[in-house]
Parts: sequence; C-alpha cells; structure tokens
Amino acid sequence: MLSNKSLVDRARAFALTANGGRPRECNGIICAGHLDAVALLLERSGISSPEIVAAAYLHDIVQDTPTTYDDIIKTFGTDICQLVYWLTDDENENRKMRSLLSAWRLARAPWNAKLIKLADIIDTSSSIREGDDADFAKLVLDENRQILRLMAEAEGAKLMHIKLFQQAVALTDTAQR
Repeated sequence: MLSNKSLVDRARAFALTANGGRPRECNGIICAGHLDAVALLLERSGISSPEIVAAAYLHDIVQDTPTTYDDIIKTFGTDICQLVYWLTDDENENRKMRSLLSAWRLARAPWNAKLIKLADIIDTSSSIREGDDADFAKLVLDENRQILRLMAEAEGAKLMHIKLFQQAVALTDTAQR
C-alpha cells in the first residue's frame, strides 16, 4: 500500500501531466498554479485528508483533459473518483446551462466535494479579480455566487460557519461585478 503523501504526490503528478502547460481560461495562469493553490487552501484550513487533497488536484481533469472517470478509478480508486465526479461540469451544455447544473449538483454534493469547490472558488475569485476581461470576470463571479447561494441553502448554518465558505463569499461579493 502506498503512503498517504504518495497518494497526493501521485495525484499532483497525474494532474500536471494531463494538463500539460495549459493555461486556465479565466486568467491565463498555468493550471499547475491553480491546482497547487486549491490544495494549499485546503491544507491551510486544516483539511489534510490525502483523499481530499488528491481529489483537489484532480478536480478539473475530466472536463479539461482527455482523462476519463475510468482512468481515475483505475489510478486512484472510486472514493477519489466520486469526489471528482461531483466537481466536474458537463461540457456538452452551453455555459448558462452548465453553470446552473453545476450549482444544483454542488448544492447536493458530499461535504468533502463542497470543501474542494470552496477552495476552487477562492482561488479563481482571487485571480480573476486581477484579470483584464471585466465581462468574463463578472460572468465567472456570478456563477460562483450562484453556487455559493445554493450550497448555503442546502447546508444552512453548518456551511456558513466554515472559514472557506466565508472567504469565498467575501471574495465573490467584493470582486469586480
């Protein structure tokens, strides 16, 4: 059996290989920086479960690369793949529908998937505020606010007391609109 640190290292290496040097759509920063930031946000919040951190490294991989769920199951197992599933958008829909489906799905997602998404929203909102495309920034921030609102409706006070949630809300509310 591999060590827990090895699991995170393997997930990071797998994600970086799959993403290559591809820049993110929202800000042009190479994906590796975003993935490292999401994992670090979780760890700084006291979330150190190797499965959660590994899934954080893999959270965009199915929608952004040719990687399949089958690849993730074979390499990392079903528990990590389930978290990735909850975090993956359906790229076959138009942006508006994809955003709505994502918000519905994430409102019902398991707690650990929500934690990963909160870290994702924090990093994306932080970096998009510095971008040049105000219209795109507004679109992404509106989508993130919708996700946060539906998560809060589903979880109530349990979620609202979490520092990651509070930080995500603060960033999306004060960012460019």
